[in-house]
Amino acid sequence: MQYIRHNCIEVVILIRRLTERSSVSIPKENLEHVGVNPGDYFEVSDDGKRIILTPKVVDDKFSEKEWEELESLAKEAGKKYKTAAAAKKHLERLSE
Repeated sequence: MQYIRHNCIEVVILIRRLTERSSVSIPKENLEHVGVNPGDYFEVSDDGKRIILTPKVVDDKFSEKEWEELESLAKEAGKKYKTAAAAKKHLERLSE
């Protein structure tokens, strides 16, 4: 484990191996340092040299009625949505 100081912040540096399934285990020390927990979401980007993980809050919660409408739509049309936001947008268009 290596500690360095960058911009008056102590940073923990650990080396990890990329698995065959494109996964990397993030050390607990790093997760605690930035305040994230298992199950949290991240935006994944890169700058051409580094892969950047930015913690994100995802608020795609549906009401019970919205879930019922989505299930009904899926059964009728067999349509699947890639994201909850896309499904919610479709529901809003239907109610106009």
